[in-house]
Amino acid sequence: MFNVSPCFSAETGTGKFALDATEKGWDYFNRGDLETALKRFHQATILDPKFAPGYYGKAYVYSFQNKLDLAIENYRKTIELADPPYTHAYGNLGLALMMSGKEHEGFQMVQKALEIDPNNGEAHISLTNYYCSEKNGELAREHLEKAKAIGVQPDPLLIEEMKTECP
Repeated sequence: MFNVSPCFSAETGTGKFALDATEKGWDYFNRGDLETALKRFHQATILDPKFAPGYYGKAYVYSFQNKLDLAIENYRKTIELADPPYTHAYGNLGLALMMSGKEHEGFQMVQKALEIDPNNGEAHISLTNYYCSEKNGELAREHLEKAKAIGVQPDPLLIEEMKTECP
């Protein structure tokens, strides 16, 4: 189950309602109802325009819908508002940028995610994909092993791709 990160907190007033809407958004997301989840995350950002988790939820749904421009916009807003910095927003922004053809900027965002939290397994998987696409099998395998050591189970398709695509 995916929940609001503990680094985000809601203050009194509208923040409490924004937090409630965001938690409901994740409930809908986990049940596969992306449209209702998106509505709840959007509701959170209306209730409290400075509530970073609402933007993160919207970005996450947009990523799943392959609406990368909207995902990138909302990950950037999450990063702007989150205090302390939220490592997954950087990592997911990096992946969305890479998928939209902005590999260099995406690589920088994933690196930033690992600066914030060296144990961000998803960021290591993103770097595995990046290095594999760059035909750098050594660095791809290094980050894959780091992700596994953290407990991330890589997609079997990634393992197959590495066998055939990464030297």
